[in-house]
Amino acid sequence: MFRKPNQTEKSICVGLLATLLAFMFWYFLFDYQRQKDESEAYLEAASYGNVLRSEMDRELNSLLFISNGLSSFIKVYRNHLETEKVQAILADLWAQAQHVRNLAVAVDYKITYVYPEKSNEKILGIDYRDVATQWPKIKLAIDSRQGVLDGPLALIQGGSGMIYRFPIFVDGKYWGIISTVIDTNGFLDAAFKNNRNSEFEFAIRTAEDKHVFYGDPRLFNQKHAYIQESRVPNGKWEWVIENKKIHNLHDRKFGAWLSLFFSVLVGLFAYFFAKERYYLSEGALMDSLTGLPNRRSLENRLNYVHSEAKRFNKRFGLIALDVDHFKSINDNFGHDVGDEVIKTVASLLKSNIRDVDTVSRIGGDEFVIVARDQHSEDSLVKVATKLLSVFKKPMHIHGHEIPVRLSIGLTLFEPTSEVALKQLFKQADIALYQAKQKGRNTYSFWQK
Repeated sequence: MFRKPNQTEKSICVGLLATLLAFMFWYFLFDYQRQKDESEAYLEAASYGNVLRSEMDRELNSLLFISNGLSSFIKVYRNHLETEKVQAILADLWAQAQHVRNLAVAVDYKITYVYPEKSNEKILGIDYRDVATQWPKIKLAIDSRQGVLDGPLALIQGGSGMIYRFPIFVDGKYWGIISTVIDTNGFLDAAFKNNRNSEFEFAIRTAEDKHVFYGDPRLFNQKHAYIQESRVPNGKWEWVIENKKIHNLHDRKFGAWLSLFFSVLVGLFAYFFAKERYYLSEGALMDSLTGLPNRRSLENRLNYVHSEAKRFNKRFGLIALDVDHFKSINDNFGHDVGDEVIKTVASLLKSNIRDVDTVSRIGGDEFVIVARDQHSEDSLVKVATKLLSVFKKPMHIHGHEIPVRLSIGLTLFEPTSEVALKQLFKQADIALYQAKQKGRNTYSFWQK
């Protein structure tokens, strides 16, 4: 037979239930705060990583311009090259450049000139085709007719460094190649000297072979570290940035338990409140239909890009676009099909822009793209032309063949102007309206 529990046993059950509820309250409240703090730490790391990458790009570009100038000289005087003149030019370029170990010029595939010669005698006369460790990248530079950054790698003359290979073509035919050997540590230390921050740790590795050449390799195994990529000539680097705050977030302890009565009442309330807040925070910056950044997220991103453009004297583009006759699609095929069209458009837009750019949905069939680092109106027009070509084929959705076309408005931010972001949005909208006036399925560039 079962007996009724006595008053003491009931009190124990009530005490256990209150303890459980109090535990749930503290656990979810702590977990919510921890995730929020982790997210903030992650965003801080991302912002710091973008600054580091920008500084590195600036420092690297200043070195790569050396090859362009030397290439122009060789093309002009290729038939009258004299060793003394070439050495004098190499000496002058080397003296003006920072973090360059040596400069070398190969005629055909054989290293003919090098400066400084001292400590680099071993490489004079070497045929690149005989250097198995370096030949693949050299061949890539020649085949692609573009500069290639190799390394860091072990150098024939001793030590290690990065090598920028720049091929020279005269009248469409391969003539030779310029090699700029960069002191890796000196170059990177100079790039980051003005942005050292004790709150962060970071490391860099090559994306191709995962060789870590700066920082602690163990950072790439950290769970909460921020990972980003940067492009170098004919290659990629991977960065990992860790905000040291992240280690302290896991050392917090629960506060003292509340009284039994307060734990029961407040524990239940805090549990559901924290769970609700958690789900709200997940969707606060994302469009629920497409998963793209929403208007609020776009504003945050645009503020950052705008500040970066003003600081580093860069241009960026703002692209406003929407789906032509989207209301007709909804009316003819239903809202379920219309939603699928919007999701497909979002997917195509995202897959056809660069990783550094941002595409967002701001409502209905309206999208906005922030295109960073645009050198001219022509470069922005190329983006629009590419997007228009993507939508030439009809979409197949729920058994229907649906032609989908875009109208696109373009505007370019000039860092020397005083145009505010609100005005920039207006310019893009005006250009979009002009594209519609031109008959849709086209783009229009905002003009003053």
